Amino acid sequence: MERTIRDTLVALVVGGVINGGLYWLTGHVSLAVATGLCWAIGLKLVLHSRYLYPAFDVGDTWSSNRWSALAIGLTNFAALLGVSPMLPISAELRLGLGFLVLGVGLVAYSAGTLAVLERIQGNSETIIPNPQTPSATDSN
Repeated sequence: MERTIRDTLVALVVGGVINGGLYWLTGHVSLAVATGLCWAIGLKLVLHSRYLYPAFDVGDTWSSNRWSALAIGLTNFAALLGVSPMLPISAELRLGLGFLVLGVGLVAYSAGTLAVLERIQGNSETIIPNPQTPSATDSN
């Protein structure tokens, strides 16, 4: 199976499971569809960026991870504490809103990452060579 088709199917299955589960829990179609769609698109963007830009997959120093930590930390804070038990809504709806906030954060972070990576050259091999990819200067 081709990678792009496999990635799309995985993203659709995950989004569908989240969609179905939230609809079953909350009974709110709009919340379930929006959340499932966010997670499906976010996961597809993550898989797409990991394939196109493998050199930018992970960093191991604070200077390379601080902005990622900020984005992920604040999104989790909003999802876990912003949608707190003190709100006058049911626990099921609170869970659904938390999943929605996390899904929107995933899409925002992934889309922002892809926007920057595409802007700085087009592919990571022109900036940081991938040792598994032969360069243009290599002879056969």
